[in-house]
Amino acid sequence: MSDTIEIELREIGSILLRRIWIIFLCAALAGTAVLVYTVNFVAPTYKSSVKMYVNKNSTIINQNITPSDRAVALDLVETYINMISSNTVLDKVASATGLELDADNIREMMTAGAIEDTEMFQVSIITTDPQLSADIANTIADVAPGELAKFIPGTTAKIIDYALPAASRYAPNYTTNALVGVMIGAALAVLVLVLQVLLDIRVKQEGDLTKISSVPVLGSIPEITEETEKKPRRRIH
Repeated sequence: MSDTIEIELREIGSILLRRIWIIFLCAALAGTAVLVYTVNFVAPTYKSSVKMYVNKNSTIINQNITPSDRAVALDLVETYINMISSNTVLDKVASATGLELDADNIREMMTAGAIEDTEMFQVSIITTDPQLSADIANTIADVAPGELAKFIPGTTAKIIDYALPAASRYAPNYTTNALVGVMIGAALAVLVLVLQVLLDIRVKQEGDLTKISSVPVLGSIPEITEETEKKPRRRIH
């Protein structure tokens, strides 16, 4: 059994090496196809972000912050992130944009998360228009702090950085997509070649008979080629 598997693996490896050009060709074609599709049919998106700082006591912003204040602020960051995604906040943001948007529309564009282990968090907007992304993000920066302070009196969120229109696209990544296409094309080519070997049940040589039968081979018919045809045949008298 192990000998049979070893023979099949050698045969598969031999075929893959002989047809390596097919694998490279399929990889190149697939990579090119994915790249062309991405460039022509996938709209680029742009990301703009605002950064906010959370403080637990809005009346002592300019005073020294104690370790306990900072610990509370770290807890408040997660609370603020969850609250900023609420319909109550986003409905007012949508209204302030002056656009035909609702809370669900903005929520689909928005991502929010804490900035490492700090009292700051970041809210990002991703759209197909860099100016629109910046405008919506800045509207959140204008509206959200006041709304959040209503839910947790005595706390405040200060704006550290307002959003700017992105100078370059956020997605898609042409290089990454092309490499994914190359890998898919190569993998499919290898799969097809391997299946051709595994599903080929024709008897092509003496070794193929030993795989399907334990009966010993008594003889074989030589392959007839043009050279053998030209050789003089022995006459039996």
